[in-house]
Amino acid sequence: MDWLDYREKLGIGFCDNDKYNYFATNISNLLDSLNAGGCRLSVEEYYNFCLTTGTKIDTFILGDRAGSNRLESCLNVISVHKNNLKELVSYYVAFSNSINSSNGSRYTKKYFFDFLEGMLKQSHIQYEIIWDNEGGFVFPKGAEELDDALVSEPLKWLESFPRAHKAFVKALKTYSEATDDNASDVADLFRKALETFFQEFFGGGKSLENYKGDYGAHLKTFGVPKEINGNLETLLQAYTNYMNNYAKHRDATSDTVLEYLMYQTGNIIRLLITLKGEK
Repeated sequence: MDWLDYREKLGIGFCDNDKYNYFATNISNLLDSLNAGGCRLSVEEYYNFCLTTGTKIDTFILGDRAGSNRLESCLNVISVHKNNLKELVSYYVAFSNSINSSNGSRYTKKYFFDFLEGMLKQSHIQYEIIWDNEGGFVFPKGAEELDDALVSEPLKWLESFPRAHKAFVKALKTYSEATDDNASDVADLFRKALETFFQEFFGGGKSLENYKGDYGAHLKTFGVPKEINGNLETLLQAYTNYMNNYAKHRDATSDTVLEYLMYQTGNIIRLLITLKGEK
């Protein structure tokens, strides 16, 4: 039983602020211990962190042969953001992704992400770590059952559709940093992910709305009753109409609908893959 579970069993309880403080303190403790534990940053790792986060490179510490000053500089940048959960996580992830795992140190990229995953879990903070060829990134979770069924599993199954997998990962990455200002861009990335999946699944290079006939015919082939088939076609039409009217051709999407659009994208992908038995 973890610490926060134990507190709840005792009837002490905790709020979101307690969870965040617990998480931030443990992350800070790890980072503070790195120098004493012998963690050092190469010039390449330092460059990677600065370029990723837009941090000004301190040319005076590039020649630091030990690498401790480069490490200290990165840790100072992270600590500035310790009072904001999303900012702290994003800078910690950038630091972790900058690590060269072949450097022979025990402080590998996996080490830092394993610690982050453990702390998120122990702090009861609903985030999930997803990997692609650029490294790891943290994805905010909604309802666990929906995330597993409509995000995590379809993402795994999309490995058989590499272009769609790449597009869906890109949409999820951007969703993790969504605001009202970029909501239409995020929505359009989900549209592109589904469109790319249809192109790989059905073949051809048509736009999403022009696959309605292929979609309906496919459902019919696999014995989906006409009443449900018609409903699913209507749902796809509503999805494409919204995307075209609010995201693709007009910047009018609110971030309040993004979770629904993400789940609906995963739902359609899941349906087609499970019907065909290719998962």
